[in-house]
Amino acid sequence: MEDLLKNLAQAKPRTPEVDSERMERDLVRITSMPRPARSRPQFYRRFAPLLVAAGVIALVVVLLPRPTPPVQPAAPPQWWHVLTHQRSLMLVGDPANPYLVSFDSKTDRWVTSGTEVAVVQKDGNVDPYSHLDEAKWETAGRPATAPQVGGSRSVRIGPMKPAVQKTAVSGFQMSMHSPVRLDSFDSLPADPVELRKTLETLVGKDAYRVATLAMGLMAANVSDAQRQAVFELLKTLDGVRFLGEVPVREDDWGVGVAIAAPTAFQFSDVETQLVINPETGLPVVKRDVITTPQYGLPAGMFISEERYLLLDRTSIDPIVPQDVPVNAGVESPIIER
Repeated sequence: MEDLLKNLAQAKPRTPEVDSERMERDLVRITSMPRPARSRPQFYRRFAPLLVAAGVIALVVVLLPRPTPPVQPAAPPQWWHVLTHQRSLMLVGDPANPYLVSFDSKTDRWVTSGTEVAVVQKDGNVDPYSHLDEAKWETAGRPATAPQVGGSRSVRIGPMKPAVQKTAVSGFQMSMHSPVRLDSFDSLPADPVELRKTLETLVGKDAYRVATLAMGLMAANVSDAQRQAVFELLKTLDGVRFLGEVPVREDDWGVGVAIAAPTAFQFSDVETQLVINPETGLPVVKRDVITTPQYGLPAGMFISEERYLLLDRTSIDPIVPQDVPVNAGVESPIIER
C-alpha cells in the first residue's frame, strides 16, 4: 500500500510556473477591446409609448385654461347707525285760549357711502303736552285736528304713521337737517382752527350756521379726534357759552355749550344747546330752549329736542318695518287747513 502511494505521488504533474508579465499583458488587451453597442431600437420600442403619453399629458396641462379663482364674497357695507328720539311743542287751538301739543317720535337712520336709509316718525304720536293742555283740548271737543296759532296749517292729533325712505346719495350728510354733504369725512381736519376754516367755506362765517353744522358733525361718522376738535371749535365761536355740567334727565348729565338762535315759529328768545358725554365725546342731546317764560312754560324749557339713543358703526343691514312701503311718502301730522 505504501508503495502504491509513493508511486501516485511521483506520478502527480508538476505545478506550472506563473508568468506575471504575460498575465498583465492579457488583462490590458482584454480591457481595451471595444464593447458591443446596446441596441437603441429595442430601448425605444420598450419606452416610446410611455414617452408619448408623458408628452401628451404635459401639453394638455400647459394648454388647458387656468381655473378661475373662487369669487370672494364682498365685505358687508359699514353703516353709521343713528337712533334719535325727537320731541317738539306747538301752540294750537283758539288763539284766545290756546294749548300746547307735543310731537313725539323716533328716527332710525343708516348711512353709508352712496346709500341712506331712514325710518321716520317711528312710534310717533301727537298729544296735548300737559294736564292743563289736555283739559283745554277736551273743552274744545277733543278735535282730531287743531289749527296752528299764528300759522296757516292744522295739526293732526293722535298717532303718526311711520315712513321708510331709501335714497341713493353722493357722499355723506352730517344730519337729516343739514343740506351740506361731504365726499368723505377723512379729509376733515382734526385741528379746531383748521376745521373752523373748513366749515366756514361751506356755510359762511355766520356763527350760528357754523355752530349748527358743527353740532350735526358731532353725531356723524367721524373719528374721535375730529369729534373732539368740533367741540373745541364750538367753544371758540362768537356768542357761544360754555355751560359746564348740564342735567339731561334725573340720572343723566353731560357737558354743554349754547348759542343764541334766531326766533322760532311761535317762540322768541331761543337758544340752541348741545350736551355731550364727556367720557365718550358723543352727543347726548341737542335742543332749543326758551330763555324767557312763554305760554306758561318756564325759562329753560325745551321747545324742540333730539336725544341720541344710539350712535354706532355696524355691518348689519338696516332693519325697517315690513308693512311700510319704501319711499311711499311721509304722512306729516302737519296738514293744510
